[in-house]
Amino acid sequence: MYALEDNRHTKIYNAAIYVRLSREDERSTESESIANQKEYLTKYVLEQGWNLVDIFVDDGFTGTNFNRPDFKRLLKAIENKKINLVITKDMSRLGRDYIDTGFYIERYFPEHSVRYIALNDGIDTFANTSNNDMSPFKSVMNDMYAKDISKKVRTTVDLKRKNGEFIGSFAPYGYRKDPNNKNKLLVDQAVAWVVKKIFNMFVSGFGLIQISMALNKEGIPSPSAYKRKTSNYKGRGNGVDLWSFETVKYILTNPTYTGNVTQNRYVKINYKVSKLKKVPKEGWITVNNTHEQIIDSETFNHAQQIFSVRDFSTKYAPKDGTHLLSGMIYCGDCGSRMTFITTSAGVFYAICTRYKNHRMCTRHSMPEKELELCLVNELKNISAYASDQERLIKAAKKHVGKALNDSGIDYEIKEIETRLYEIQKTLKTLYEDKLKSIITEADFMDFSRDYNLEREKLHFKLTKLNQEKQKLHQQEKETDKLLNFVKDLTDFNNINKPLLVKLINRIDVYEQRKIAINYNFIKPF
Repeated sequence: MYALEDNRHTKIYNAAIYVRLSREDERSTESESIANQKEYLTKYVLEQGWNLVDIFVDDGFTGTNFNRPDFKRLLKAIENKKINLVITKDMSRLGRDYIDTGFYIERYFPEHSVRYIALNDGIDTFANTSNNDMSPFKSVMNDMYAKDISKKVRTTVDLKRKNGEFIGSFAPYGYRKDPNNKNKLLVDQAVAWVVKKIFNMFVSGFGLIQISMALNKEGIPSPSAYKRKTSNYKGRGNGVDLWSFETVKYILTNPTYTGNVTQNRYVKINYKVSKLKKVPKEGWITVNNTHEQIIDSETFNHAQQIFSVRDFSTKYAPKDGTHLLSGMIYCGDCGSRMTFITTSAGVFYAICTRYKNHRMCTRHSMPEKELELCLVNELKNISAYASDQERLIKAAKKHVGKALNDSGIDYEIKEIETRLYEIQKTLKTLYEDKLKSIITEADFMDFSRDYNLEREKLHFKLTKLNQEKQKLHQQEKETDKLLNFVKDLTDFNNINKPLLVKLINRIDVYEQRKIAINYNFIKPF
């Protein structure tokens, strides 16, 4: 124990003991326990003959910020002049953020005539000792310790995420944690039907706001309201537990509902700031087949397709809602998206955005109604052709089979694989010749460089061929499903956006009002 000057003979001290323990500290040493800190400091205060006014305890709170309930209560007691001495076991108990800790030691406590003691560090702000000069360095070291602990915790958490273990405090709406394994999700049958309802409404053409309003009208508790009711969730904000379009969108874009646990969608800004920021989709951590799905993959992917093409802009929207083909039409020449403008007579035209915004390219102007009519007429022709299901499927499969045969992909793949095997053998022979001094090392390096270059080119070509083959096989696999879907549709007069998203990849518009439709299935004629 350090001998600290306390001027106790000339000043009466009303002391406050402050103790803190975070979850990270609990893993370090038993001596940091709340009970140990309280006993240690109480004994010291009484030995000095000071008045012990109160003991302030923050159990389970990090030292990287000062947003702690009992620390705030301590500050209030200081401002009410009830306390003029604060004592902690060491500086890290006060805080691990060197900026804010320095503020309280160097500014706040002196301005309020409060003496601060960090007993084990030998720091006493009313004593003229060299230990006080070291306090900024100790504070920085405490901050670095917190940063190091944060990195280790984050590494452990990321490893669990990559292993498919759910690490959230609360399960996503529609799921609950397995009571025997808190890192595994089980379907919550009480509300899983709501998730299905949301997806079904969305792929049927309802918007996010329409869905949220319908759920609120039906009196279905929102995820936050349900969480308050079924867990110890306290929540935040004004306590208004209603469905919002953001909540609906979060559910519709969460791959976890397909049985693939998806985490790391939001992260803390850093180890000191609790505020979250969105992570780009490529940064999400998804592990497949970790739990039972609520939504099948086809429905989920369909919902994502709708998000990718839906136009949320209403600047040029018709009175009855957004444009049917918005997000799906492109300039056939420059590849830019087409946008809609309206004439003084209220007629909508699709034009090239590159032309509209920069006067580059050309207008590619086409009346919206004419564009829709061309599309509907072609879909009607396909539907009529689909009346003979057997003929339709055979035509589509024949088309894919012909594409595979005509491309000669299998022959090329075999040729490349044979050549790669020959190169491997040749390189091995060359190496043996070098060892036997039949060829020089310089010759070996020259030969190797040429063969390795050829091998790299062949590997690249082989990858492309396999991708093309896989794509053609996937088209063949999807043909029955998509074309049967088209066949079942007989009335295209009331066509809707979700249906178009499922059937059409994109529509290219050329000058002279010519269009080319790129379908998500093999066109049978």
